[in-house]
Order: sequence, then structure tokens, then C-alpha cells
Amino acid sequence: MSMEKKKGNSKQTLLEGLKHLLLHNWGFKLLAILISLLLWAGLISQDETITRDKTFNNVTVNVIGSDAMKRNGYIVVSDLSEALADVSVTAAVPQMQYERAEAASYNVRVDLSRISDTGEQELRLLSTASSTYGRVTGINPASILVDVEDYVVRYRIPVSVSITGETPEGWFMSAPSVDPPLVVVSGPRNLVNTISRARVFLNPEEVEWTEGVTVLTEGITLYNRNGEEVKSDLLDISYDNVMLDSVVLEAYILPTRTFETEELISTINKVANGYEVKAIHISPESITVAARGEVLSQMTELALSEHYVDLKNLKDTTSFQIKVSKPSEDSVLSNDTITVTVNVEPVEQTGN
Repeated sequence: MSMEKKKGNSKQTLLEGLKHLLLHNWGFKLLAILISLLLWAGLISQDETITRDKTFNNVTVNVIGSDAMKRNGYIVVSDLSEALADVSVTAAVPQMQYERAEAASYNVRVDLSRISDTGEQELRLLSTASSTYGRVTGINPASILVDVEDYVVRYRIPVSVSITGETPEGWFMSAPSVDPPLVVVSGPRNLVNTISRARVFLNPEEVEWTEGVTVLTEGITLYNRNGEEVKSDLLDISYDNVMLDSVVLEAYILPTRTFETEELISTINKVANGYEVKAIHISPESITVAARGEVLSQMTELALSEHYVDLKNLKDTTSFQIKVSKPSEDSVLSNDTITVTVNVEPVEQTGN
């Protein structure tokens, strides 16, 4: 009887202990539950087989294969930025990387090198699975439609220069040299075939008017055979395989001095008896000399082949050519010849 009584007492003690544990010490119980949850979450996050879907909106799509497409003789004329403006991507992301995953992790792209014909073409949007961030399960839209044309290249398009204003008084600028003088234009056939020339515009107000060499960079404008500007983002301008949007202009600037020709030339002797000089015309009325400042400062007059026009025994209207010499090898004359025209007529007879 004493043994059975002891067993009964032990059982009762165990039940009372469990009852006490369940009804008391809530702080320890909550801590244990919290630790269990953390351990469970840690185990879940480490399991790469457990993923969550994450959606990315307004995804930037990489456009690749453009050079290969052009080498194959094609070009997309559609607005790709518009076609790819609203792309969303859904990816199955491992639980552990969910917060760090970004759209760029999946390299969403469209490959233009896959184009093999002109007209309307469908291009699938592609992605790359990531060992860290999972894989893409959906792209919206899954593909885009683009218009494709033949890609052509035209060589040796000449570049000309147009001056858009007046040279300031007292200065001279040589005709600018252009580097490069010829360019290559490439793009859709229907645009490239209309191009006839390229032009740059030089505004004198942008020039620093000081003696010496001036170097300017000016943008290129393309024109068709009708003189109309051809402008398109699909056209490329290049030289020696280098893309261009401008050319280099180089010119030489010199100060100037102007001489009135009527002050330089006189007449000698008289026309034949019975004739008279009705008028003398000198052309041009002035000559401008462009030269280095040190040369101009030493000039007192123009060097002429003749300073006098000989009227001796003239009976008809006669023109005389007078040559003008440059004051230095590198100087520039607005004219190198002066023409003096003497109008000679018979003296009118008056009645008695």
C-alpha cells in the first residue's frame, strides 16, 4: 500500500507542476515562442526553393544589337523609346533576396540583331535568370512591333560654309577651311538618298576679331536637292568611322585699310584738238587692303603700276587698266586692278 501511495503522490505532483507551468511564467513562454518563430523564419529565408513574386513597373529595357542590325543592312525607324515606355516585369525572387532584388538584376532587353527583313517585325523582350535573384516569370508586353527599313551609307558628301552676317568694318577673314571637307551619311534609304550636301553656318558675331588664326566648331546641317533641310535622329554623320555632329573651321583674320581710288590717279596731257573729255569713271571706287598690322602701319598709299592716265591725242572713249601690287606676300586686296574709263567726244559746234 505504501508503494502505490507513493506512485499516486508522484503523479499528482507532476500534474500540479504542469498546471503551474501552464498558468504561470508567461514571460518565458512568449520568449520561447518568439525564438521559435525567428528560427523558423531564418530557416525559411535560407531555403532558395521558397520564392515570392515581385513585380517591377516602368522597367528600363536595354536595346542591344544595333550595330549588328546595321551591318546586316537594316534599321528600325519606329520610336523604340515609345514602344518600350511602359514595361512591367514579374520575377520569382528567393525569400532571402526579396528586398534587394531590382529590375536591373534580370537584364531585360530587346535584341535588334535578330531582325532579318524589312517591314513590320515582332521582337520578343528577353531576360536573364539570376542565380541570386531568381528568374523572370512574366514580361508585359512580351513583345513589340517595329517598322524596319533598308540601311544605306552614302560617301563623300561635301561640306560647304555659309556666312550668316557681315564682317565688322576694319577686318578681313579668309575663306574658312573645313575639316573634314567630306562626310559620310548613313540611315534609312528613303532619307539618305535625298541628301545632296552638308552645310555649316558661321556667324561673324561669334568670332573673336583679333589678328591671327581663328578656329571654330560649327554644327552640320544636311540638305536635299531642293535646298530643304533634312533632319532626323535616324541619320548618322561620320568621317573615318568616327561619328560627327560638327566640323572644325579655320580662317585667318587680318586688319584692313581702305584707299579711295580717285585720290590715287591723275590725268596728264590733253585730248586731240576738236575733242573734249565728257567724264572719267574709276572702278572700283575704293580698294581695301588686308594685311598684318605692322604692314598696314607703314603704308602711305597703294603701289600702282601707273599713277597717271595719259590723255594725249585721244579721240575716242578709252579704258586704262592699272595694276595694284600687294604690300606683302600674305596680304589680300579686294581688287588687283583699277579700270579708268575716259569718255571722249567731239566738241559740239555752236551756230553763229
